[in-house]
Amino acid sequence: MLYNEEMDHITRAYLTEAISGKISCTEIISDPVSLSLITKEISDFDFPVLKSRQDWITDFGENHCLTNHPIEYHFHCYIPLEHKGRILGTFELHNHNRELSAEGLSFCCNIADFIAGLLAVMEERNGYASRFVRLARPEMINGTKTSLHAEEKIKQLENEIGKLNTQLAEYLVFKPEVTNEILDHPEIVGSSPEMQEVYKLLNRISTSETTVLILGETGTGKELIAKAIHDGSGRSQKTMIKVNCAAIPPNLIESELFGHEKGSFTGATEKRIGKFEQAHKGTIFLDEIGELTLDLQVKLLRVLQEKEIERVGGKTTVATDVRIISATNRNLFEEVEAGRFRRDLYYRLNVLPVSLPPLRNRKSDIAVLATFFLEKFAKKSNRNFDGFSKKAISTMMAYSWPGNVRELEHLIERQVVMAQGPMIKDLEIPKSTEHSLSTVARVKTISENERDHIFAVLELCNGRISGKHGAAKLLGVPATTLNSKIKKLGLAKKHVFN
Repeated sequence: MLYNEEMDHITRAYLTEAISGKISCTEIISDPVSLSLITKEISDFDFPVLKSRQDWITDFGENHCLTNHPIEYHFHCYIPLEHKGRILGTFELHNHNRELSAEGLSFCCNIADFIAGLLAVMEERNGYASRFVRLARPEMINGTKTSLHAEEKIKQLENEIGKLNTQLAEYLVFKPEVTNEILDHPEIVGSSPEMQEVYKLLNRISTSETTVLILGETGTGKELIAKAIHDGSGRSQKTMIKVNCAAIPPNLIESELFGHEKGSFTGATEKRIGKFEQAHKGTIFLDEIGELTLDLQVKLLRVLQEKEIERVGGKTTVATDVRIISATNRNLFEEVEAGRFRRDLYYRLNVLPVSLPPLRNRKSDIAVLATFFLEKFAKKSNRNFDGFSKKAISTMMAYSWPGNVRELEHLIERQVVMAQGPMIKDLEIPKSTEHSLSTVARVKTISENERDHIFAVLELCNGRISGKHGAAKLLGVPATTLNSKIKKLGLAKKHVFN
């Protein structure tokens, strides 16, 4: 949808839709049309906005329906076509079934930027009026002699087309897999670039039979990732046996892993099947693998090499078909250099490493995770919560989270128990961090803190400004006021979606 220079008329609008498996593009507005109340609201958006049918009905008494198009959609997305601070039009997406995902919105913002750049080139070639004559490929437009600057711009845009095609190919392949991961494992939460890399890696290695080593600080979710790998593998119908190597005394862990025969040691009154035999045809997850003693590392290496185990006190070997996924919060390479971990075992385990980012390195996921845990524990306690206060969100974003996701989970659980109202107003951050928080507060200006807070809330709401689940409601201000504030603070869609 394109606007005139005065921003009071729609000059052109095009509808692209899939009909019988084919893409069809139709011009639905060819002559200037005055802006209605709804389209005037849309033209004022200078930030990507998600709205539902109910949002429009609540705000304007009717849903937004496309001109000369009879179908009514339930979910809408509006991305401004902005070039050098001027709104040229709006890139709209409409859907019947669900609103656009965060990944889809990020990709569509890139498309909108490309369209805006293309419109600017057309304008530069043929004058401002060309924007209202037709929307076509620049090389198809007859007009004045092309300027050198315009030709350079076209080359840049051609490069952008190549990048967008690459992104589109990756998005179309990857999007269903990400959706399935989230649906199958609802506790794996986050859409930050760091977690997207983890998801891509999971989808590639799950179907493999090779050993996997998951690396990450305490509380980053290593066991959840191990479960996701197992569930995505050909062994998903079998059991994944979990063993915490740090929780079992050294004198008992061999029996725990490999089993023992009756009478093999004091107290062995009957034969016991070990974890490896229990995991036959399935997966064994060895958490805190770095805690194993050197003598037990030798026996584990034999299992990896020979695919067989020997029970404590036994005289025969037992064949096992087990995929090994291990995890550690230690730097195993440093442990190898220090002589505390066998080099040959390290290389056997580290075939497919998966590194999980600490929470402080994926701050865009903090608000989403906090909301997930709030809903989880509110449901368990049969309580309803409206969300977090501005102060609570700012505190979460400023904290370094040394205990990572697990620390955040426990903190939110405690707040749900202790909260006296429907709003989480304050967070009891450990005192050891008070100095770091006060340092941040001293360095940042009021405007910077306000900008960071709005940025965090926009991420929490996936860019949605208005409506029931929009940032405006969470912040307690009208959507128009928030739009003005966003513009004043210099926030743009790239800050949230790039």
